[in-house]
Amino acid sequence: MKSPEVDKQIEEAIKFLVFTIHESGKNPKPVILHSIRIGLHLYNLGYDEDIVVAAILHDVVEDTDTKIEEVKSKFGSKIAKLVEANSFDESIKDKTERYKENFMRCRKAGKDALIIKTADFFDNIDYYHLASTKELSKWLFEKLKYFIENSRDVIKDEVLYKELVKKYNGIAET
Repeated sequence: MKSPEVDKQIEEAIKFLVFTIHESGKNPKPVILHSIRIGLHLYNLGYDEDIVVAAILHDVVEDTDTKIEEVKSKFGSKIAKLVEANSFDESIKDKTERYKENFMRCRKAGKDALIIKTADFFDNIDYYHLASTKELSKWLFEKLKYFIENSRDVIKDEVLYKELVKKYNGIAET
């Protein structure tokens, strides 16, 4: 539900994201724009505040020095749970195993975590063709296909999921 209070919480998440990304200097990719885009996409689709805020913060743990406890302290348990579910476990070195473990954590965390992951894929898919190698591009599309197939039972009725499948099918056919 859109309201000044919700908008204020979203602004706080954006300020926190910008500050932590700026302070860490850890990641050269455009994390801020990506995170704001997926948060606003969910906001415009009418998802609740916790999902929108968690989407804005979904990369903050893996792309900065921020700890999940800091997210929990500033934004609450539910948002921290969603951010944690969407954060890769960097201790898993094999990228496919790391992705599958992350996906299973999202499934375990529930539909809201999968919605955030869907928004993340929806935004990122536009950049898959820029992968540094054909092997990486192929792996990214395989990862997305795995997600689409294995999350269908939980989120198939979500508009965002349908948008992602349509976008994937349009690209996969080319």
